[in-house]
Amino acid sequence: MTDVPRLLSIGELSRASGISVSALRFYDRTGVLAPADVEPATGYRRYLPSQVAQARLLAGMRRVQMPVAEMAAALEAVRTGDVGTADDLLTAHLDRLETGLQQARAQVAQLRAAVADGTPPLPEDAPVAGVPAATLLANLAAVRHAVSTDPDLPALQGVLVEVGDGLTLVATDRYRMVVAGPWRRSSINTTPGSVLLPAEEADRLASWLRGRDCSLEVSVEDDHLVVSADDDELRLTGMDEPYPDYRAVLDHGGADRPVDGAALQAALAGTDRLVDLDGLTVDRDYLWQAVGAVPDGRVMLPAEGVLAPLVVRSPDEDDVLALVMPVLRQEQP
Repeated sequence: MTDVPRLLSIGELSRASGISVSALRFYDRTGVLAPADVEPATGYRRYLPSQVAQARLLAGMRRVQMPVAEMAAALEAVRTGDVGTADDLLTAHLDRLETGLQQARAQVAQLRAAVADGTPPLPEDAPVAGVPAATLLANLAAVRHAVSTDPDLPALQGVLVEVGDGLTLVATDRYRMVVAGPWRRSSINTTPGSVLLPAEEADRLASWLRGRDCSLEVSVEDDHLVVSADDDELRLTGMDEPYPDYRAVLDHGGADRPVDGAALQAALAGTDRLVDLDGLTVDRDYLWQAVGAVPDGRVMLPAEGVLAPLVVRSPDEDDVLALVMPVLRQEQP
């Protein structure tokens, strides 16, 4: 008689691998590491003991900030015995890290020289960000619903694309906001290149990305966003409109109370347009969209007495962040 291995709970896999439970749920939803079994009645995830090794590999790739799409490809290669492909992916990521370190050393050398002789450093070349096509398409889809359609707010009728240490996409219509990708607080003195893409240009980019399975280079040239893939290139024209300081909203922050799971489910399942979550009133449709934009995100409320947005944050801090602004009962967004 063949012994059937005892399946591990998600908590046991979390302790064995060092990956948080919320992150494991995220990796299930994104297809990176799926459980061996999910109980239909409860949704509880169960994993094979053999998946501990995969989860530990995943934890290591997280620690070196490997992109999610590449982590998924590397794990799939390991599962199928294609060690060469997994090694190639790890090597390519290491090359990017080493290139970034070399650039950082060069920048620090310039800064030291500037400090020594009082000469400001020369302007930098236009920033270039590398990103998998699938990641850019997913991030574009995550922010697209938050683009405004109000003709009186032309600056909000587009997607802000920032190219710096990474690639960050932002969209807001004043009532909700989604940020996909790494962002820095206002207090950090960095000036990434940016282009404000009109909604139709953002949609053209999404169409161009569909079906592509490759790495991209994204750069800013004047008022254009240039996306390069192998021998193909797409140039997108930006809008000449001042975009609001979205970092001021993120800096204000204050979200530190998790929403009760039962209360959240009840709010989402209801029919009222406005729902109350422990004293914070939000638009139910916007809440649905925020939760949908951030798979397995943590839904957080501001501290009691603080007027601030509801926040849905992904397990990976530099992935997707969605905000839903509070609504006064007499207001209608």
